[in-house]
Amino acid sequence: MIQENIFYEMDKECNPDHVATPRYVVEDIYDLIDITSFNMIWFPFNNYDSHFKLRADELNLKYKATHIFDDCGNDFFKTLPPKNCDLLISNPPFGKQNDIIKRTFELIDKGLIKSFCLLLPLSTLETPTRAEMYEKYIDKLSIIIFKKRIKFLGKKTSFNKGCCWICYNIPKLKRQLYWI
Repeated sequence: MIQENIFYEMDKECNPDHVATPRYVVEDIYDLIDITSFNMIWFPFNNYDSHFKLRADELNLKYKATHIFDDCGNDFFKTLPPKNCDLLISNPPFGKQNDIIKRTFELIDKGLIKSFCLLLPLSTLETPTRAEMYEKYIDKLSIIIFKKRIKFLGKKTSFNKGCCWICYNIPKLKRQLYWI
């Protein structure tokens, strides 16, 4: 565990895909989707210091958190979600967004997860490849767009991004488009 934490802390400093989500962003999405209505949650990109996990602990939520740097080296592309997972929620690495979106929809198709919320850059809504993925699932898709850019934590230089939540099959979300 100590060696994994050392590599994890080093990765936080130099990996452009390793950015920490501010607490207010986590609290907002938890409220918007009524996080307490989900029985088993998977945080596939979250280590010990994640606000997704910290807030889930405060709310006594049942979850499994995995990360490439956890004790088991859980890679999202090889790791299965916990049994009876009804929500995957996280801020995944932006640099791998196409593969992550594709894999997430594959998990939906296989019945391994029921719903998801992914925090991604607004540019995730662009390109024919991503548009085709979204259009296939449009009936249960909601997009929540931030009115202001998010300043992600732990970056020594400015890292402000226009972002959105891509949400699928979230019962509380009745519309396809929201701004927060």
